[in-house]
Amino acid sequence: MLNTIQNNQIQTSWQLAQASIDSLTQAIQSGRSEALFTYLQTMAKFPTYSARNVLLIAAQRPTATHLEGVRSWNDLGRSVRPGEKGIRIFAPTVGIKSESQAQDTDKTSRKRKKQEPETQLLGFRAVSVFDISQTGGEALPDSRQPLDVAEKLEKLTAFAQTHGMTIEFVEWIGEKKGNSYRGTIRLLPNMPPAEGLPVLLREVASQLLYTIKRRTFVTRALHEQETKAAAFVVCEALGLDSKTAFSDCQLYYGDSRLLAESLAVVHRTAALILATISPEIAAPANSAKGVN
Repeated sequence: MLNTIQNNQIQTSWQLAQASIDSLTQAIQSGRSEALFTYLQTMAKFPTYSARNVLLIAAQRPTATHLEGVRSWNDLGRSVRPGEKGIRIFAPTVGIKSESQAQDTDKTSRKRKKQEPETQLLGFRAVSVFDISQTGGEALPDSRQPLDVAEKLEKLTAFAQTHGMTIEFVEWIGEKKGNSYRGTIRLLPNMPPAEGLPVLLREVASQLLYTIKRRTFVTRALHEQETKAAAFVVCEALGLDSKTAFSDCQLYYGDSRLLAESLAVVHRTAALILATISPEIAAPANSAKGVN
């Protein structure tokens, strides 16, 4: 498992990130598929975090469910217990653009009314966050609502159409109950929402993955595995039992760099879908602030 990495022997978060992906690669290579699903489950719990930070969380505390910094926990009426070790992740460093930089990036700014100073990303810094299990204090309100599968299906349909996909219903579809090709999704008609949602999700994820630019060549078999992984993450985040249909996904290349790229596109695809069909999950009100 990833959490067997000896963090105290790693000097920086960058080294920990590389060690984490190397460890995941080795686990998959040796047949320990549970390591991949630990990562995918962590991705589902933290869709607003970057793929790199998800990897760091899965490596250091795979059971984490809610992360905040010390100050944020204090603001929420909770405090980190003495002796608890922080989870090291990366947060963006933002600076204010100089006047000359602002003019270079927006030549029409003189015609506009005075606005707030423009910011720019300067880089990333290592920060420590803590899981709710490492804190004590006031109980947090449970803002989760019962899952309305029909509503999610409606939102996913609208999402697909907004992204230029055409949805058709045909009686002759095969056992998979759906397929897609070049932006056209064909589904078996009259499926109940609980049955139709995972089928449509699979095909939407497949079509989105085709649109993501990447450095390496992707085979059809690999594309299918990434599709399953993205669909699994969305189902896991929503709490759908239908995630079992995608639980046989396999991502292994024998190369940690290629695995990291694949996980990044899976993360991007799942996060994009969740941000539209379930914004309350993708951007919870009390999520850790300023984290990439």
